[in-house]
Amino acid sequence: MALLSDLLVPFAMAIGIPLLIVGAPEAGRPVLVIAPPWSNAFRLLELIREADGRVLREAGMAGMAVAVSEHADFPQRLRAAGAWVVVNASSVSGCPTTREPFGNAP
Repeated sequence: MALLSDLLVPFAMAIGIPLLIVGAPEAGRPVLVIAPPWSNAFRLLELIREADGRVLREAGMAGMAVAVSEHADFPQRLRAAGAWVVVNASSVSGCPTTREPFGNAP
């Protein structure tokens, strides 16, 4: 158990601190959602659904997705559902800033 915590703390700091610096989520805007590292893709989609959001696209790494919701408290809902990190997607390079679902070009 100590080995697990010894590995998770540096990981969380290495990933979490830079993401917290890039920008706080804004109501109604796409957010980058990061699930706990032991979560599978199904769990990530489930926590976004539980928060009443929809996935815009995968974020290139397992456990990460860009999502949006009409609810102003979407970031708080995601955290309550189990997301580890929720940040403004427009602050992260490569994340979409539109509200259109991925792959639905006009």
